[in-house]
Amino acid sequence: MAARVIHINRYPNRRFYSRTTREYVSLEKIEQFVRDGDTVEILDSQSHEDITRTVLTQLLIERQPEKMALFPTPMLHLLLRANDLMSDMLGSYFRDSFTYLEYLQKHGPSARLSQPIHWLQAWIEGVARRTGFPLPTRSDGSQPHGGPADEPPADEPAADLVERIAQLEQRLRKLETTDERDQNSSAAAD
Repeated sequence: MAARVIHINRYPNRRFYSRTTREYVSLEKIEQFVRDGDTVEILDSQSHEDITRTVLTQLLIERQPEKMALFPTPMLHLLLRANDLMSDMLGSYFRDSFTYLEYLQKHGPSARLSQPIHWLQAWIEGVARRTGFPLPTRSDGSQPHGGPADEPPADEPAADLVERIAQLEQRLRKLETTDERDQNSSAAAD
């Protein structure tokens, strides 16, 4: 069965209703959806607030406390003490780590990441997927390397980089010229 998104509402009486399967579901059933590879999205029926994270955390604490050992006590202290900047940094770190894990799941534990360009490409594709930001394209509209599963030819990244660096240098020269003109015109006005 292909993975799907299961939309669930939580009502004030703490009951969960799956709009996807059109039935009331228990926490155990929600856990089974996730174990089967489905993604759950849980909304509060009154405020329409996304409470997916809260419910999944509740599942971990109540039904699989042994998995909470993945979060060492010092890390939990750090999370509780963290200010907004530190929280953002930790969030980015964990998201990037999961991007790498997704890559390993997709390509297997023997995935060749010996060249930095491979893991960098995997990271960029993960960020693009998460944020909806489009992947970079070549001037002919094609994507470099054809997709995440393709192994890039050895000389292609270098040629791509040379082309991109030349474009960036050209942009930089234009900006410097514009900046000099602005400085000269403001000096002349004084």
